[in-house]
Amino acid sequence: MRAQFIRRSAAVVAGLALAAGGLGIAGALQANAATTATTATSASIAAKSITIKSDKTTAKAWTKVSFTGKTSGIAKNTVVQVQRLQNGKWVNFPATTKVTSRATYSVWVQSGRLGVNKFRVVAANTASAPVSVTITK
Repeated sequence: MRAQFIRRSAAVVAGLALAAGGLGIAGALQANAATTATTATSASIAAKSITIKSDKTTAKAWTKVSFTGKTSGIAKNTVVQVQRLQNGKWVNFPATTKVTSRATYSVWVQSGRLGVNKFRVVAANTASAPVSVTITK
């Protein structure tokens, strides 16, 4: 962001200097070219996303529940952290895995907290939508 500001500022200064010297058109074209180049670079960055799917909607306490999903724009070997909603806040759950070369992941959890447990996964500052798993005795 700062580098982009510096490039744009330099292009504006160069444009003003050329305009003052009677070459206003060339300066305006140069400033426009610098802005276009930085915009094209920013647009080429892929949007990040991650999905989650549970193999169970209901499970007995301490039974394994598997989560799988796909990622987009997230590099291979990036850590995927499972989180659970507790008292209105997302808290890291003791379960992690890594994104595969196929842009997927697989992880399992066990919970003894009875009732509806909401889980999500987070990778590269990107969170999935939550899934609910009801834990019974």
